Amino acid sequence: MAKINTVNIYGRLEKDPVIVMDKETGEYQFGFCYVDTVRSLRDAGDDLHFVKHTKPMVLSREKEILDAMSSWKENDMVMIKGVIHTKALKKTSFCDHCKEKNEVFGNLITINPIHVLKIKSYGDDKMAAVEDLVNNREISNQVQIYGTLLKDPQIFTTKRGLQITQYPIAINRKFTVRTDDPTIKTDYPVVKSYGEQARDDKTYLKFQSEIIIDGFLQARTVRRKKKCDSCGEEYLWTDNCMEIVPYAVEHIKNCRTPEEVEADFDKKAEEYKQMLYEGKKRDELDEEMTTSEIEKDLKEDKKKAS
Repeated sequence: MAKINTVNIYGRLEKDPVIVMDKETGEYQFGFCYVDTVRSLRDAGDDLHFVKHTKPMVLSREKEILDAMSSWKENDMVMIKGVIHTKALKKTSFCDHCKEKNEVFGNLITINPIHVLKIKSYGDDKMAAVEDLVNNREISNQVQIYGTLLKDPQIFTTKRGLQITQYPIAINRKFTVRTDDPTIKTDYPVVKSYGEQARDDKTYLKFQSEIIIDGFLQARTVRRKKKCDSCGEEYLWTDNCMEIVPYAVEHIKNCRTPEEVEADFDKKAEEYKQMLYEGKKRDELDEEMTTSEIEKDLKEDKKKAS
């Protein structure tokens, strides 16, 4: 699998970076910051027509990177070239019923920088920094990824009729992280596509399809269900997630062809027809037809069959 895993960020420092140093040696341990970015004007199919901000975490343990980050301040404008990095970790929530702590395994997505550059500083003038960011939105949040699907895509429709497809992918690391297990050479972000791209992804992609994604990072807050380990009651908790949203997906290998899609459609149509005649599934069109019309159609079908 080709190693295409590149993130380019132009953004505003949300807050001063956090730099952690060893108390005894004075050496860097790690540092991180949140960078306010804005997606470009390109259509991602999600029907959003306003300025959409996302604040990905930039995390590093490299001395050269941390030397640069240590001089950054809130509202500085910075450019970052890096790669997607994922890490499995435990996420904590508290039961609404018994107040006990519960843990679930989750996935933290960050940007591992390979080059950083401070462009300018706006001091306390946040509005000027945000204006700069919006004016440069076309270069603010860019992701190019080569990945392999770990599952078949799942599609669903929102209450307002927007179709969304979601699937996890595996991507090879271009750069090793010194403090990580050296045997870890793959990252596992989640892809979420919208509208026409969502329908294409569901139609042509499958488990082990290899694709190239041209897109951006999107941060969301979601409500998840958890069954309490202590009292057994279900409760909702708030989780933060980061995902890749494609502007475009290029099909490279192991994708379904139009001929396979058409054959599969014909097969499913026949299976659906058999289910109707066997009474296993109610046709939604029956709701708009009278009993006499249905009986008439069935008689005509029997005549044709004989």
